[in-house]
Amino acid sequence: MEPSSPALTTEKQAWIKMIGLAEAEGPLKELYVQMKTKGGSRPAVYQTPTGEPANIIRAHSLDREGLQLAFGLSGAIHWGPKSLPWVRREMLNTVTSGANHCFY
Repeated sequence: MEPSSPALTTEKQAWIKMIGLAEAEGPLKELYVQMKTKGGSRPAVYQTPTGEPANIIRAHSLDREGLQLAFGLSGAIHWGPKSLPWVRREMLNTVTSGANHCFY
């Protein structure tokens, strides 16, 4: 008999090992601290209640160089002097998400 709900399936889900701030050492820990310092001017919604880097950042923790490249570029695009203000960017993201019928 087929399950009637996705919640009833027994499919395995992917899992990514993530290194948090407390476990990080050397260059990864330095990068986390640097990212947190630079992120101080961003809206509070980007700060986690625990002080840990956000999961999207920690998901890249096994490849410090990739983490630095991805979020360095993202930071320049989203937070550089010529980027759109955060509230406008969020509005565009929300409208685009709705137009594409996807969760944002």
